[in-house]
Amino acid sequence: MVRLQGETSPELPRLWGRELRSLREATGAPIAFGGPVTDGGLRLQHFDGTRTGLLSGLAVSPGAGVGGRAWHERRVVGVDDYRVADDISHDYDVPVLTEGIRATVAAPVLVGATVRGVIYSAVRESPGLGDRLKTATTAAARALARRLAMEDEIDRRVAARVEAAEKTRASALERLRKVHSGLHALRRSTDDDTLRARITGLLDELSGQAARPAPTGEVPALSARELAVLSLVATGRTYASVAADLGIAPMTVKSYMRDILVRLDAHTRHEAVVAARRHGLIP
Repeated sequence: MVRLQGETSPELPRLWGRELRSLREATGAPIAFGGPVTDGGLRLQHFDGTRTGLLSGLAVSPGAGVGGRAWHERRVVGVDDYRVADDISHDYDVPVLTEGIRATVAAPVLVGATVRGVIYSAVRESPGLGDRLKTATTAAARALARRLAMEDEIDRRVAARVEAAEKTRASALERLRKVHSGLHALRRSTDDDTLRARITGLLDELSGQAARPAPTGEVPALSARELAVLSLVATGRTYASVAADLGIAPMTVKSYMRDILVRLDAHTRHEAVVAARRHGLIP
């Protein structure tokens, strides 16, 4: 089974980046950042406007700091002056104060009942948040949550496609094995040399198709989404049809296919399909 990529999917950094840029543009805040909640922890991974790298990769505990409180309490949390705020822990003073942050607000990214991440906005100037910054950050968190929910649905559809393709491939291989076994039995039971020779030729052909060994060298690595897209393209579907089936935009399908061509060292869709089948990546 092909593993779906979750937070490591290349789509997710783009979603975070777009939302952080939009948040800064909407508020004029010099800094926006955030990160996903995975494996029981909040890790800051996405930044727009930071000057230092001290926040990068920072692991935030539930209830700690501004973001940890927003995550733990599942609500927007803000402080007008981080340096003197007495309603938050100061576990992260070094990276926050080195970045020059004075006022900051954090909002949880809620998908259903699950906090999937926390998005922050911050200012370096005089203290004071104002309702505008809190409202905009909350709106950004909600917008990101909607996009993550859409990504979840795409992953669900891709997983269903991959599972169906694997079942189809397994079923086809089982049918080949049965035919192969039947031909062997028929060859043993006949005294006709001409018929035996024909059966032997068919067995050789079937053995080549069933085994279909991969060529020497490393098998190209395609993600679950790339495999789902290529499997549908291999049936002769148009990009628009593939996009409608997977719930993504046609331009996204084209983007996947460009990456697939590079990975498979192919110049056309047909070449990509042939290469993927040669490596046993698709049925």
